[in-house]
Amino acid sequence: VAELSALHIFVRGGDLRAAEDDAWPASLGAQMVRDEKAGGYRIEHIIRTDPDRPDRRVPLAHPNLNVAEGDVIESVNGVAVLSAPDISRLLRGQAGKQVLLRIKPKSGAAARDLVVEPITAQAEDDLRYDEWEYTRRLEVERAGDNTIGYVHLRAMGGGNMAEWVREYYPVFNRDGLIIDLRHNSG
Repeated sequence: VAELSALHIFVRGGDLRAAEDDAWPASLGAQMVRDEKAGGYRIEHIIRTDPDRPDRRVPLAHPNLNVAEGDVIESVNGVAVLSAPDISRLLRGQAGKQVLLRIKPKSGAAARDLVVEPITAQAEDDLRYDEWEYTRRLEVERAGDNTIGYVHLRAMGGGNMAEWVREYYPVFNRDGLIIDLRHNSG
């Protein structure tokens, strides 16, 4: 394809095998590490997105949950996470459904039960991209002492133009503007 210099031909992989139980992975929007000593999966990183977009939060980032990096997930829907080969097994087929988590705070306080609604793996991918955009913007604002604006244009569709307007107007009158087109999907 590259040798032909052909664009937008949309070549994809072969047939996809359908799972017998049609249970797709779900995500809590965090990187977790199995921690036998702590008794579960320690939350290493919760995906950060723009606080001005509460509709783009990952499940564990909702403020009313009070979940922090370093907390430990002990169970999912009453099943101890260490009893499964991986926490992802317990989250299969749970995207868009309410899930009961037992979480032990890193502070050492008593474990508590929380209800969250996991997202699809595809939605998590999209939110990781949001985090990349958001953290680039924060870095530009920090390094430029808020005199330089940053706008990333993800793609060229109608929704992306609306994103452009939302991101551009708060920074259009700064001393400089970085327009980031990296990873633009066309």
